[in-house]
Amino acid sequence: MSDSTLEDLGITPGQQFNRSELDNLLTRVNCGSNQLVSSLYLKPGDQSEFMSGRDSSKLPWIERLATLDRKILESETGLIGLSNGDHALVVLPPFPLTNSELFDTWNLQPLHDLLDRPYKVGVVLLRLGRFAVAVYEGDQLISSKTDTRYVKGRHAAGGTSQKRYSRIREGQIKLIYEKTCQAIKDQFTPHLGNIQFVLLGGEKFTLNGLVKKCPALVGLENITLSRRLNVRNPKRDTLESVAVSLKESRLYPII
Repeated sequence: MSDSTLEDLGITPGQQFNRSELDNLLTRVNCGSNQLVSSLYLKPGDQSEFMSGRDSSKLPWIERLATLDRKILESETGLIGLSNGDHALVVLPPFPLTNSELFDTWNLQPLHDLLDRPYKVGVVLLRLGRFAVAVYEGDQLISSKTDTRYVKGRHAAGGTSQKRYSRIREGQIKLIYEKTCQAIKDQFTPHLGNIQFVLLGGEKFTLNGLVKKCPALVGLENITLSRRLNVRNPKRDTLESVAVSLKESRLYPII
């Protein structure tokens, strides 16, 4: 595979890459001897202080990062900046960085260390009618529960029939929330104290309802990351591929 510059990679802002894809992408970058390179690692909470600094060694990165949306700068997992000549790339890692560092080299080691870490992660996947709850350690699925519960679709007609239909649907939604919440309790309780992060996936509004109604999730708010796993069909077969999604990073080129 031929070497490329950051400009040549054709990355769409916000594009997601799993561990293997990210490794392949970054190994293609040609850091020639005539190029000025640097690597920036900012842990969560350090972004604002860095941006307000006046250290001359930080100014090139301050100017680059100032072109990005505030939501990117305030990422809950921190950010990684890689520059090669006049171009740069920002990586939002899947899990929070623990140190802030600035290198005058193309240094991927802290990124690799984070992606290699065998985090224990709790996962909740929910769509109306089906749910999956799992615990992963590194790339390994170590515990899971999946189930299906029929939920009626929305009813467009009016009158008494619609009200009766809505009550039935609400009861079915309540039941799947209860079943999912019980599965969360059953799967997560043996690992409490060891689960480092929780990730949710599925339909946005359905998940929001679950978060409000499930005490087991309320107690895990401080380790629940805001990014959502894009899973269309929560079932046992899906859980194998979810292990790859857990380590997806989001990329933003600065050209």
